[in-house]
Amino acid sequence: MSPEKIQYYISLTIDWAVRFLPNFISAILFLFIGWWVIGKIDHAIKIGMEKKKFEVSLSSFLRTLFTLGSKTILVIMIAGQLGFQTTSLAAMIGAVGLAVGLALQGSLANLAGGVLILLFKPYKVGDVISTSGFTGKVKEIQIFNTILILADNKTALLPNGNISNGSILNNNKQPFLKFEICIRIPTDLDFNTLSNELKQNFYKSSLVLQNPEIVIHIKEIRNGKMYLTASIACLPSDLLTTQTQCNLNLLAFYKEKDIDF
Repeated sequence: MSPEKIQYYISLTIDWAVRFLPNFISAILFLFIGWWVIGKIDHAIKIGMEKKKFEVSLSSFLRTLFTLGSKTILVIMIAGQLGFQTTSLAAMIGAVGLAVGLALQGSLANLAGGVLILLFKPYKVGDVISTSGFTGKVKEIQIFNTILILADNKTALLPNGNISNGSILNNNKQPFLKFEICIRIPTDLDFNTLSNELKQNFYKSSLVLQNPEIVIHIKEIRNGKMYLTASIACLPSDLLTTQTQCNLNLLAFYKEKDIDF
């Protein structure tokens, strides 16, 4: 290679370095500084969400969404600083995002439902709920699914999209629940006396709440019988046990009073 060509390539390299290296160095510095700032903001968001007592899964998802979005924007800005056509890059990322979104429509619906559930909290872990044809205790609320433990100890994995768009019956939203017991007695018995005795009979169960008190009313009278309804309150967690105890106490009451039921 001739000295002229060598000199030419050296001059070309120096010219390229003079024009490109400052942008490259500033881009690297911008990358590190931007990455550090995003990390600090993410940490601040984490602390703020912990103080506001956000659900862990929701907090983790929102922080991940923030960091991925911020880092993507940072990389596009750095690419523009290095001379790349950022418009084409942004269009490509948008096209990929659209394709992924169309392919994962169901998953995105479940994702949106999970965010809504974790944000507005129609139920929480430990609640007994009825939704999508299932009734059970909430074991875990994930971003895409809710896990229920059913009465027969089976595990149900329910998509959050279906839950958020459907009806939810939450047995734990109120401080107590009420249930009714149907009672049949002869019409020749005194209602007021028997009503007081029935209340005392149901109160034998320590799980029955004194406040609100038991209410007994006559539903109908036919064929020589009075059909009564007793409205009884208990804690949500004690519902099934209290119903069983009250029904057993009623059976013992029938036998004690020699009432034909």
